[in-house]
Amino acid sequence: MARRVIPFFILLSASFCSCTRLKGINSVEDVEIDRQLKILNKPYTKSIQTKEGDVFDCIDIYKQPAFDHPLLKNHSIQMKPSGFPKEVVANPTSAAGRPFAQGLSEGCPLGTVPIKRVRKEDLLIWSKENSPHPTAASSSEFHYATRILASNGVTRYFGAAAVVSIQNPQVLNNQYSQAFVQIRSGPGAQLNTIRFGWMVNPKLFGDSLTRTFATLDAGENGCFNNLCSGFVQVSTTFPLGYVLKNISIYGGEQFVVRFIIFKDAKSGNWWLAHDDEEQTVGYWPNSLFTSLSVSGGEITWGGGVYSADSNEANPPMGNGHFANEDYKKAAYFKFLRTIDDSNNLVFTDDSLLQYFTDSPKCYTVGALEEEEHAFQFGGPGGNCAV
Repeated sequence: MARRVIPFFILLSASFCSCTRLKGINSVEDVEIDRQLKILNKPYTKSIQTKEGDVFDCIDIYKQPAFDHPLLKNHSIQMKPSGFPKEVVANPTSAAGRPFAQGLSEGCPLGTVPIKRVRKEDLLIWSKENSPHPTAASSSEFHYATRILASNGVTRYFGAAAVVSIQNPQVLNNQYSQAFVQIRSGPGAQLNTIRFGWMVNPKLFGDSLTRTFATLDAGENGCFNNLCSGFVQVSTTFPLGYVLKNISIYGGEQFVVRFIIFKDAKSGNWWLAHDDEEQTVGYWPNSLFTSLSVSGGEITWGGGVYSADSNEANPPMGNGHFANEDYKKAAYFKFLRTIDDSNNLVFTDDSLLQYFTDSPKCYTVGALEEEEHAFQFGGPGGNCAV
């Protein structure tokens, strides 16, 4: 059976939910949107509303959106990793910033997991303007400033970790800006990628706040967070898409997110966690993948931006400053690590990492002075045409 992600906008149902009709749509569109909401928003036992206005529904862990995927119909949930990578919490040689991954202010009851509720307004925007697409490397609307670690054909990667500074770049409603780590493997139809980081995306989230995000691409164009079935949430307090409230101050205090993605040595599932085993978020089941079912062939850390309108100025990346200042004045990644086939968390060999930016006029990437396993990235954006 082909491994594929099921995009939210084709997950339809014959059932109907009673929702208020929005202006500007006809009755047929209204019914169609209600049908889609019925699929996306599962029955819940409790709702958690954040100060930012988000609603996270506590859904039966066995009925979460992940199991809408045809490859996961008989999937047995792995509640925790079989073993966490060794030395996941190392003694840093320099300050990275204050860690800030606190999740929700309250957790879901035992046996349930928090899933961000999709509003009718959200679905209307996505339906009319197409899904907010996570990545399309060949598209001229995307720009990147990254460090890339590619396999030499012998080395295999079983995960990646880093610390990234939390920023809040200002973008327009049809743009987004992100900082991420991506694990990739396979050519052509075998191409698989998973990505995690923070993002500002008004079209996706309905505001200009900085939030965590994840994407999955396993054979077809993917989408964000739980809008594609596949990611199995296990944490009761760390959902995808929650707000990172503390933003780094230019020239002042820095706030960071520590994260790790690793392949479970026994199950083969790709786990996502903040810092340590006590803050595991969830995992991408190994059955979703072709090439990534074995290992990763390339790891990318860095920033990316997107603008739907090629006539508009491109958005800022990072904190809007170029990568030529100290770590308190430009966005950065620190403590870049990979996971080897013995489940060891090891620092990268910086000589093997390549710098890449497709638009140095708007965005740059470069070494963080006097720091190993670290780099800066970002820029103000603007007219990036060569």
